[in-house]
Amino acid sequence: MYGAAVFPDSGPIGDIDCHVILEGPLSDKTRNGILQLENDLSERFPPLGEELDAYFILFNDAKQPGLPTHQLRPEKQDKAWALHCAHIRAGRYIGLYGPEPTKIFPTPSWDAISVALEYELRFIEENLQYPDYCILNLCRIMYSFQEREVVVSKFFCGEWARTRFPTWKPVIEVAIKSYNEKISSDEAKFLNKEVGPFLEFGSNFIREARI
Repeated sequence: MYGAAVFPDSGPIGDIDCHVILEGPLSDKTRNGILQLENDLSERFPPLGEELDAYFILFNDAKQPGLPTHQLRPEKQDKAWALHCAHIRAGRYIGLYGPEPTKIFPTPSWDAISVALEYELRFIEENLQYPDYCILNLCRIMYSFQEREVVVSKFFCGEWARTRFPTWKPVIEVAIKSYNEKISSDEAKFLNKEVGPFLEFGSNFIREARI
């Protein structure tokens, strides 16, 4: 288990991220059982029960730098694989069962991390309807390219950006409030108005940081 849940400064937990390492391929019976379990968790434990983002991957694939195949949903890929590996290698995980993940997951190259960060940036561009997430995650990507450090939370990077870019301080502060579910309707309108300009600013900053 990795992601926001393992950072003490992450704020409210919106989903649960984890990898399940398999010795071998799933049988049809096991696959159907897992899908039924996911449905059961969704019904019994809302809202987190329906936000279980679990990748089922083979042990041999988990040791490789390339994107592993999702054994439960082969059409889905963990595009942030390099970022997840970096977090796990840094000890930002909770081991639920089995051998220590640091003995399995590879150390990602900066090139692989850059590709994963670019994917995260594209995801933001396509999901501006969630302005608080987009603004704080953009702060994280900006920090990562500037400092070449990806094992950080969105809230930490929001605080960094609020100090580093005082012009954008009001936008970032409202995004943090929204993420903590403490926002007015006027502040929500403010975020929706400012997320596009902040994306343009952040994209330009990232472009310069990569040079």
